[in-house]
Amino acid sequence: MKPLHTLLTSLVLLTGLSTSALAQKYQEQKVVYHMNYGDSHRISETMTNISNHLGEVGEGRIDIKVVVHGKAIEYFMNAVEDEGKQMTLDSLRLGDVQFIICGNSLDGYKVTRDDLYEVEEEDVVKAGLPTIVDLQQKGYIYVRP
Repeated sequence: MKPLHTLLTSLVLLTGLSTSALAQKYQEQKVVYHMNYGDSHRISETMTNISNHLGEVGEGRIDIKVVVHGKAIEYFMNAVEDEGKQMTLDSLRLGDVQFIICGNSLDGYKVTRDDLYEVEEEDVVKAGLPTIVDLQQKGYIYVRP
């Protein structure tokens, strides 16, 4: 009986060590996702990528910003009425993902942030592309799925 107990204890310790090793697999990350496409399937895949990225690196170890402009604004407009989109956005925001909305795109669509789902004043910038470059200069890694 004692060898079985020793084996189980060893497995528990090894599992704990491997879990700890996985947590250290990645350095802390700062990432800017670029989203300017209108294809709802592609946006859905991007949201899944962001969720997976957040889950793999670990909450508190990754800072994700998503710059949204062009046709991607429509996703946030449609989310006002679409509970599925709302759940996706809420879930990512709970993981501290920030969605940054391009003011020029809002002007182009003749809408305001109030026409989008849960967009705060501090989430709107004048122009999306200069914001992406600024974030890159601040050490954010650029990703465009």
